[in-house]
Amino acid sequence: MKLIVDSGTTKTHWVLLEEKHVTENFVTSGFNPYYTPAETIRQSIATGLPKSMQNKKVKVVYFYGTGCSTVGNCFLMKTILNEFFEAADVETHHDLYGAAVALLKNREGIAAILGTGSNSCLWNGHEIVEAVPSLGWLIGDEGSATHLGKILLKAFLGGEMSAESTTAFYRYTGLDFEGTLHKIYKDNGTNRWIAGLSRFASAHIEREEICNLVKQNFRDFLSAQIKKYTACREKEISFVGSVAWHFKDILREVMREENLHTGIILQQPMDGLIEFHSA
Repeated sequence: MKLIVDSGTTKTHWVLLEEKHVTENFVTSGFNPYYTPAETIRQSIATGLPKSMQNKKVKVVYFYGTGCSTVGNCFLMKTILNEFFEAADVETHHDLYGAAVALLKNREGIAAILGTGSNSCLWNGHEIVEAVPSLGWLIGDEGSATHLGKILLKAFLGGEMSAESTTAFYRYTGLDFEGTLHKIYKDNGTNRWIAGLSRFASAHIEREEICNLVKQNFRDFLSAQIKKYTACREKEISFVGSVAWHFKDILREVMREENLHTGIILQQPMDGLIEFHSA
């Protein structure tokens, strides 16, 4: 039996394969070993694993996780997972590696994540050969839900949007100008709240000014990440993540305008990972 785990900051997706058939498919809370204490990760897994997973003879675990870009974090996750699956051979990889496997498998190309955060890499069909540094939600993550939320906030708080859209925005958040500033600078979990504002953009995408902000978000990503690969115009560029998926028509439009070749777009990497590990 093979256990595939795709872990992000927001959620962790688990799929158990017996032969080529999915026998378990469930979601638990997300974590990032850069910020989440080891004991909190253990508790998250312990409380999230369903009873049906107990005593399962898992032979190998393929773990792809946010924050597993260092040897130390990969070792930490391997150690924790072996506490739950003692007989399993555990492989731990960065979520960007998992995205490349899910999107491109054994083909060359550029893989990009556009979800709560963002990232990208150049993939040679077997491994990552180049990656532009991801700077996180505070000063980076262009193209992500968080960056889109920051674009929306700047536009609305700066008085750049129409009165109709502004009324709709404050109605959506349940806040006024002062309340919004308080939410940003004084509340906990600010980054997740900001990322959640992408749902407002999705609900009002028919408004041209909102659509233009979504396009700006994608152009920011292409400038900060994709155009830094010297071969970007020669490679297929594929995307995975909620932002790429829900705004895929706009993403394809921006890619055409920038003379870049769009490959496949997946909502979640697990779909591609199941296909790869079932082969």
